[in-house]
Amino acid sequence: MMIGNTSFGIDFRPNHLILTLLKKSFGKIQLVDYGIYPLSSEAQKEEREAQWGGLIRSFVSKHDINKEHVWISIPREKVVTRFITLPIATQENLRKVMEYEIPKYTPYEKEEVYFDYQVLKKEKEQLRLFAAFVKKAEVDYYLSLLKGIGIQPTSIQIPSTAAMNLFFYHMGPREEGVSVLFEVNEPFFEMNLIQAREWKESFFLPFSQEERQSRMIRALSRSGIKGETLSKAGVFIYGMGADEQLLATFREANPVQDIYPPPMGRIRTAGETSRIYPIYASVGVPLGGLVRTRLALNLLPLEMRKKIRQIGKPLFIVLVSLSVILGLMWGVSVFAKYRKELKTIKTEMKIRKPEVDAVEKLQKQEQGLKKEIVEFEKIRSGEVSKGELLRELTQLLPSTVWIWNLKYNGKEIELSGYADSASDLISLLDKSPLFEKVEFLAPVTKERQTKPEGEKEKERFRIKARLEGRRTES
Repeated sequence: MMIGNTSFGIDFRPNHLILTLLKKSFGKIQLVDYGIYPLSSEAQKEEREAQWGGLIRSFVSKHDINKEHVWISIPREKVVTRFITLPIATQENLRKVMEYEIPKYTPYEKEEVYFDYQVLKKEKEQLRLFAAFVKKAEVDYYLSLLKGIGIQPTSIQIPSTAAMNLFFYHMGPREEGVSVLFEVNEPFFEMNLIQAREWKESFFLPFSQEERQSRMIRALSRSGIKGETLSKAGVFIYGMGADEQLLATFREANPVQDIYPPPMGRIRTAGETSRIYPIYASVGVPLGGLVRTRLALNLLPLEMRKKIRQIGKPLFIVLVSLSVILGLMWGVSVFAKYRKELKTIKTEMKIRKPEVDAVEKLQKQEQGLKKEIVEFEKIRSGEVSKGELLRELTQLLPSTVWIWNLKYNGKEIELSGYADSASDLISLLDKSPLFEKVEFLAPVTKERQTKPEGEKEKERFRIKARLEGRRTES
């Protein structure tokens, strides 16, 4: 996989969109910026897609991000995972074997599924691997959404593999002991067990606020870790629902000696590292674009993956030298031919130039006539111009207002967005000669947004206003 200097991660969660940007320089990795954007559970599909698109475009534009270095993660609950043991003979044709076995491991037929696997351990007689299966419709939905923004991702992951790659990058599993990673995000938590440097188990379970601790303890007991091994295990808790209270009560209720947030020392951040623990897995999403990761699971369809192979330095030098020699030989042999063809082309262009000039003149006349027709249509219809409408909104609304969706049908407009005080917007719009009958389309709700500078409460609004209908002045 090609490794660059920056890598952009998009983590789609059920109730949040999390964006992260990593940069590598002088062997160090820096978290340049991140955004945690809550999504309304009541939002319709079209509204949510518009919000996603606006947030991603804004983040990409802010940092001038290369859209070819994008790594995404899809919600864990959409993916079926399995730990599978197969005979060693299957390694020669492992993907075909896995494809044939899909109905055995999932409730789907093989034609309905994208899948990928990671070989965890190779022994004399058998292979042990981790496999992930997801319905094609789920992946195609996110690919279609990103295509509308001009993005084709390099990799599609799940939060558990992203978090484990970040964990391995920092410290790796204990040589002989046990490491347990808990990601807590309502209404689910996931537990991943690593023993003797091998990924052994994974549990993904629902929970309520009242029972989260008890469910986590039961999952730990189901893992089969007992006695002294359990007491010496390292437990790492992170996620949007991993607060200090959970860490404290979990320590009191377990015989485990070490319960901490996961390590973050090798990632440089502008603020306090503790602020990153809620999005620990999200930070791991783009890591594969900067370093070679332990787990290379990728649910992107095979035909969309970038086929870039790593080759050794000696072979690379030989191939480059051979290419140079062949290129020189080819260049000498065809130079005379191309020179003759070039002379012929220049002569033909000289002959055709008057005709080309005439066509270009007609095209310019056509464009001028089209512009005049558009202007006449505006005058005839009496429609307020979009430029005037946007200029009026820009002058009226405070700089703290964020409009993420604007609909305009010629007679009325609909605004959706966030403001410090949504009620003040009604009076501001009423003062304009362009608008009348300004009113809320939905109740104003308050939402708390988390950004690098801290949390801030905003009011979410939807406002409708009719246009006065006066003609645009020429």
